[in-house]
Amino acid sequence: MMDQRILITITDFIYDLGLRLVPLVLLGLLTLASFWFLKKNIQEEPPVPPRVKLHQPDYIFTNAKLTVLNPDGSTKYRLLGQEFKHYEDNAAIDIMLPKLRLFNPKTPALTVSANTGHVTGDLDIVELFQNADVSRPAEVNPRGIVINPHLHLQSNYLKIFVNDDRMMTHLPIRIERGDSVMTASQGATYDNVDQAISMYGNVKGSIVPADNSKKLLP
Repeated sequence: MMDQRILITITDFIYDLGLRLVPLVLLGLLTLASFWFLKKNIQEEPPVPPRVKLHQPDYIFTNAKLTVLNPDGSTKYRLLGQEFKHYEDNAAIDIMLPKLRLFNPKTPALTVSANTGHVTGDLDIVELFQNADVSRPAEVNPRGIVINPHLHLQSNYLKIFVNDDRMMTHLPIRIERGDSVMTASQGATYDNVDQAISMYGNVKGSIVPADNSKKLLP
């Protein structure tokens, strides 16, 4: 009699548990069916191709300053301008009224200005247009004697290779070095490291012999 009651109790428990699990099972099956239906009938959107970058300004700065450093942290050059336009496709920069300062630990700094300028995306080449003007003060020793006379270049175009510390132009140029004055009809190249100038085309001017005893006036 006791065993029969235990059997009935177990049977009732299993039956009651089954009644409670049936809705859960049905709900799970319904969820799976809904997921399968949605996945089968909803088309996946094709991947969106990356946007093509255009040659148009993505940033414009006014009265800005750009400083480029050497690997050791020293200043390679400093560029100021009335307006900077940075282009999104190649990271190049166009500048209005650029003023450039080029630093070389072995020679006095070069100061450059022009009406407009252009800097390549890697910041290694600077181009100057219209009234490009380059000046470098005279270099003197501790006794005040000039050991490297002042330099002044003028042209309507100048391309500066910053890493090589070299510049060139294919347009007419006027160069002053100390008391010497030279002009060239087809441009020139200037190597600031070797202090060498090559001029092309119709070259005219006067070269004054160096005077190593000449002192810079205070």
